Amino acid sequence: MIFAVIKLALRNVFRNRRRSGLTLASVIIGVAALFFIQSLIKSLQSDMVERSLSVFNSHIQIQNKDTEDLKIPEYSFGDVAAIEEALSRDNAVMAYSQRVLFTALLASAQNSVGTGVFAMEPEKEKQLTSVAQYIVEGRFLDAPKQVTIGAKVAKNLDVRVGEKLVLMAQNRQGAFEGKVLRVSGIYKTGSYTWDASIIYMHLKDAQELLAWGEDINCIAVKLKDATMIEATQERLAVSLEAPRRGLKILRWSDISSEIVHVQGFQDAVLSFMIGIVFIIVALGILNTMLMSLFERIREFGLMMALGAKRRDVALLLLMESAFLGTMGLAWGAAWGLSAIVVFHFVGLPLPLGEALSYFLPFEKVLYMRFAWKSHIVAVLLVILVSAIAGIIPAIRVTRLRAAEALRHV
Repeated sequence: MIFAVIKLALRNVFRNRRRSGLTLASVIIGVAALFFIQSLIKSLQSDMVERSLSVFNSHIQIQNKDTEDLKIPEYSFGDVAAIEEALSRDNAVMAYSQRVLFTALLASAQNSVGTGVFAMEPEKEKQLTSVAQYIVEGRFLDAPKQVTIGAKVAKNLDVRVGEKLVLMAQNRQGAFEGKVLRVSGIYKTGSYTWDASIIYMHLKDAQELLAWGEDINCIAVKLKDATMIEATQERLAVSLEAPRRGLKILRWSDISSEIVHVQGFQDAVLSFMIGIVFIIVALGILNTMLMSLFERIREFGLMMALGAKRRDVALLLLMESAFLGTMGLAWGAAWGLSAIVVFHFVGLPLPLGEALSYFLPFEKVLYMRFAWKSHIVAVLLVILVSAIAGIIPAIRVTRLRAAEALRHV
């Protein structure tokens, strides 16, 4: 019996080709657009996180527990050798590097600018950050008494590679100290904020300038598997005895909370778009099935007069609704996934590239990637909505009386 119902449902779907075609077109366009938007938003989110991790942040950071400004920690800590020994024993850790992050005044013979200073161990930092790939003149610093600056900083100070600059900052005793550094290289990321305000120097130079001795204010940790951040954070808090040492273990999302907020807004927009697509799918299929019901009342009456049960007729309508949704879903998914594949290889130019790169280095072309979890959820929901859209016509057909249906004109 079920096979007969399926065969009849397929025949009825293609009976009115124009109406079914319009319904399929709405479902196909909606699903294809949904897949594309899901991929676009998830790709943007992934790129934002990757850019943040590659130029400043890290999967995990270790800071003083009293620190309030997580981007530029105001408190330092010591006992670094013991912390690094514990990190080296953790199998989830790929690399780590000591950092000193602070603000200072950078001056040339012509001008001076306020900057954020990123002091680190150059060799270790190569495993965590990718700033060296943005060098346009000279080289990334590789020894003490050097500084690598952004292109806009170089322009504002009117300096070139090889020239000297003076970096001034307040040390631990509250006195202002200066240090002469030579420009080793100039980088250009395309981010206005980064190129105009961030400089890189050697860790030892920063410790001397601030009179911190061997103290630092941050250890950046890169993991082998980014999905293990939460578990590793909890494990490191125990193995490093963080409370006793006066430390706190932070995830990238704790430090770059603005990215988390942007992702939340994007997810809200995506949810709204999903809702719109589902409404379009549901209304399109519902309209088609109701029109089909009104046109075929005498047919349904004849089926019931010949012995068909009301539930069989209702099942027929539900099958037709499910077929329309499933066929539209299959074609829409095919078109949507094809578009993602194309833009995965050729890239999608972003009109908002300039805005996105204002605070962080961000490429003007986005290479899209699949968002399989979101795609699968969308597929299941479209199938569910398609089936639900057939419920109203199915309920109405169960209320038909064979005699009255046969007299319907």
